[in-house]
Amino acid sequence: MMQKYNITMAIFLISTFLFFNQTIVAQKATAAEKEVALTPTSHINVTDLPEYVIVTCQNTKLFGGIGIFIDSNKSSYKEELTSLENILQSKKQLFIRNQTDLLNAMSKLGFDFVNAYNASTVAPLKDNADFVDAVITDIDGSEGAYKVNMVFRKKEKHRE
Repeated sequence: MMQKYNITMAIFLISTFLFFNQTIVAQKATAAEKEVALTPTSHINVTDLPEYVIVTCQNTKLFGGIGIFIDSNKSSYKEELTSLENILQSKKQLFIRNQTDLLNAMSKLGFDFVNAYNASTVAPLKDNADFVDAVITDIDGSEGAYKVNMVFRKKEKHRE
């Protein structure tokens, strides 16, 4: 009888230890995630960015999540926009998986949402109808991806 009691007590103690150990590890991970989520704001200065930023997001549908792109070619803000794009794409900093996360991240970074529009408008190259049909087929969702341009403007307190 005493042996059954000892085995039962040992199992109880081990399971209690494992439960609390997992809870403590989960709490430490949550605290670390919160710290990481706050770091991007210190790496980018909102006042250095342009007043308006257009972020293109593409629903990848692969393991959930979105692709985030900012066109910075030939821009006088190329370095700043590239830094912003890297922060938004980072899986270790903001971990953006959908458009809601993107809206909230941009708000944290000092931007207000202005508008969104479909990125599927394609200007035809002269009279090349085959090319235009191929591009529209790729963009209109038949390939399983949707591109949306989201317009953000600096919050009033960050504008010059």
